[in-house]
Amino acid sequence: MKPLGGTEILLQALNKHLSAYWNPDVNLIVSTCRHEFVIPNKKNVIWQQLDVDQENVQLMSDKTFIDKIDYFIYGSSWAYEKYRMFYNIPENKSIVIKNAIEPVTFIPKPTGKIKLIYTSTPWRGLSVLLDAFEMLNRDDIELYVYSSTIIYGNGFANSTKGLYDQLFDRAKRMKNVNYMGYATNAGIRKAVQKAHIFAYPSIFQETSCLSALEAGAAGCKMVVSNFGALYETCSEYADYVTYTPDQNLLAERYSRVLNNAINNYVHGDSVYKEQSDFYNKFWTWENRIPLWKEFLNDSYNW
Repeated sequence: MKPLGGTEILLQALNKHLSAYWNPDVNLIVSTCRHEFVIPNKKNVIWQQLDVDQENVQLMSDKTFIDKIDYFIYGSSWAYEKYRMFYNIPENKSIVIKNAIEPVTFIPKPTGKIKLIYTSTPWRGLSVLLDAFEMLNRDDIELYVYSSTIIYGNGFANSTKGLYDQLFDRAKRMKNVNYMGYATNAGIRKAVQKAHIFAYPSIFQETSCLSALEAGAAGCKMVVSNFGALYETCSEYADYVTYTPDQNLLAERYSRVLNNAINNYVHGDSVYKEQSDFYNKFWTWENRIPLWKEFLNDSYNW
């Protein structure tokens, strides 16, 4: 099975749920902005999943390119505001349709040690988490790290070979840390069902976060930084750590908040089932399909 990143998972789900309703006049461009991706005599739409500082979106500063695009769809209100202010994207061309996940069945969490889980790429906060975990120095917890570069394919993994080996090796050597490497999305979804706390001190400005959504739907307590769109994604269910680019300070802050979350974790607490119900009700494709259908039909004056 071909590895899939977050954007690829979203596109796969969009095709699954909306292929029968797709408007053939719409040319959907996913994130990467290139003049050659624009098709004349089509309605060109950019479904933007990248942050404003990414190399593949820099053409958003080119008015000739913006004029060729009929609509920009953003996966969060945070992303919309960022693009509107940074690139002065016309509001009349901008639409927010929040990202979505497939439902994740809530399973009561196991008793025993508190299981923490990290399910993102290594450059998004793994080093901070490992620093914070060492500061905790507790034997009543375990950390499971699902992180690799293979998620973006063999080409990307080969191009980054060696860059993160030291970080992965550190995780493998650490006490009470289980380095799991790459897992399919199905494997990750099963793993978060068995985990207690989603540990994500993100240093990457997420425009949304499928990892957090799936963990939230699985009923994991979420401990995250308030960086990017995480505070929109995680709502009131997460414990937030104020972001700082000083990673040593961020690790110290995160360790304190994470320690409190561990101390206050209650097995079988109904709030985790309530949280799961919330995400499975409001953040699944069942809620997004009507919005996409509305967009694809004549209501947007195609």
